[in-house]
Amino acid sequence: MNQRQLEFGRIQEAFLMDFPELREAIENEFKLDFDFEREMPGAYLVFEDVVKKLVFKLLDTDENQILLARLFRFFEEMANASDPNVSRDLLGIAILEPLVARGESVCRAWKYMGPTMKEMARAEAVSQGRPDSVSPDS
Repeated sequence: MNQRQLEFGRIQEAFLMDFPELREAIENEFKLDFDFEREMPGAYLVFEDVVKKLVFKLLDTDENQILLARLFRFFEEMANASDPNVSRDLLGIAILEPLVARGESVCRAWKYMGPTMKEMARAEAVSQGRPDSVSPDS
């Protein structure tokens, strides 16, 4: 993935550039609340209501590992963003906290995570009082 700088105000745009095939799922989720010709749902809505649910579904069913790997590459890019609203807040709240809270999911996701996301997952596990819930690095 290229070395772009992800910013909170443009994260949905960056996400849809990398995952145009998910636009329809996002539009279907929010079609009653948003006119997509004029506005996009906020980043937290997109990541919590669509992306997180998709990640859990893919991890639970072990289907579409290619999409799962692509999603986690994007998450790693988010984890390395200089904007803390992207790296710490959005990624942490919408994806990482729920992932670590579901211990079996974080274990399944471990092989897809990059080094920064693994470090963040370990720190999140400690903050949740579950330091043993993450896989040790191989």
